[in-house]
Amino acid sequence: MRSLCKYGFWLVVFLYAPQLLPAQENGEKPYEDHQILKTSYLTIREVHLTGNRITKRYIVDREVLLKKGRSYSISDILRDMQLSRQNLMNTALFIDVTVDFSNWVDDSLDIIVDVKERWYYFPIPYFKPVDRNINVWINEYNASLNRVNYGLKFAGNNVSGRNDKVNLWLISGYTRQVSFNYMVPYIDKSLSHGILVDFAYSRNKEISYATENNKQVFYKNDDHFVMSQLRVGIGYTYRKGSISRHTIRLSYSLQSISDTVEKLNPDYYSNGLLEIRYPELLYQYEHFKVDYIPYPLKGLMWDLSFTKRGINKDVNLWQITLRGSQYWEVSPKYFFAIQGVASLKLPFDQPYSNLKMFGYGDAYLRGLEFYVMDGVVGGLARATFKREIWAPRLNTGLKSRSYAHIPFRFYLKVFGDAGYAYNKNEGPNFLNNRFLYTGGIGLDMITIYDFSMRFEFSLNQLGEKGLFLHPRTDF
Repeated sequence: MRSLCKYGFWLVVFLYAPQLLPAQENGEKPYEDHQILKTSYLTIREVHLTGNRITKRYIVDREVLLKKGRSYSISDILRDMQLSRQNLMNTALFIDVTVDFSNWVDDSLDIIVDVKERWYYFPIPYFKPVDRNINVWINEYNASLNRVNYGLKFAGNNVSGRNDKVNLWLISGYTRQVSFNYMVPYIDKSLSHGILVDFAYSRNKEISYATENNKQVFYKNDDHFVMSQLRVGIGYTYRKGSISRHTIRLSYSLQSISDTVEKLNPDYYSNGLLEIRYPELLYQYEHFKVDYIPYPLKGLMWDLSFTKRGINKDVNLWQITLRGSQYWEVSPKYFFAIQGVASLKLPFDQPYSNLKMFGYGDAYLRGLEFYVMDGVVGGLARATFKREIWAPRLNTGLKSRSYAHIPFRFYLKVFGDAGYAYNKNEGPNFLNNRFLYTGGIGLDMITIYDFSMRFEFSLNQLGEKGLFLHPRTDF
């Protein structure tokens, strides 16, 4: 412990000594200038907005912390300009945002907000493997086109200029799916209350009906659909400030499976049922105080959700899930992050359809992408240390204010993960009810429209290693 403390002390000295030396050499008091900035006040004469062709002015004004006619200390102005840009970037409405000041005369100045809007409409072809990640699709199913969804996806963001979003999916291939959702973040003058509606219907000729050796087991019928799902829902959102949001969703679902699936796994639904109908109530609180939500480097973000699914013995699930992430810039271009998720499902006796825990979505251990962990209690933690190594700008040759250049950022990283998933009836699954850990190195690439590609070479406790690819995009 003494050795650890010693090395930790010298690490702090190494990181921060260069910042302290200039003040000491000049004989200055380190906080003298800071006090002047805190006690000198300026009035905002005007907040000018440029670049918004579609986005309504009041949508931008809501995220800008500096208001016309109010007085602020110089330190608050500098801080709030940065936070205002952060808020605007986190709306996902703009490629880039600049917040600056001009016309500083005596004790007043102007604020200039310049935004570069995205393309908001994407009627694009849709092509995506259905498996949990690219590696599973390639290595276990030889990149079979039979395991691909294709069709048309229409995404309309900022449809009316009020940051409202509409999505329409017409999907065929592995899954036959029609879905629609519409979200209006603000329906009142105070810009605090919002609503959402959604509808989804899908049918599949293949279904994962069990888990063996921590891998999904599938049943397929080429002649008949073996599963169908219908869901309709409404929701309400409340966002008073800039960093937190409350969401309440009420939905009703109808699900059915074929009798063959029930024979293969009588516990797929409770009591050997072929069909279930149930309401679901969800409450979620989200806290986002980070520099950029799609790829944070600094700040804190966390969310807490409560779910009640069903109202009788056929479907009865209470679930609470907590997710959190803390990000630090330890020095210029060096960043550290800790992420965690914990989930509890009650009662512990749940049907197979309610047992998904890790490996099915974003909650997985890096290096265990080929496996899934079912359970009713689970926790997962990640630690990542990264350095920005390259930030080029690609010249497109387009005479476009927003797309003349496309920025890229590359980060080299090392990471380690740990997790645990408890399943009352673990069956033939050797990764359940035991402590899991993995580690590795990787490279992240980030570009416009929140697109990222992660290349990760990982090693798990089973002695397995491999290169894993994780693309991500919001459209």
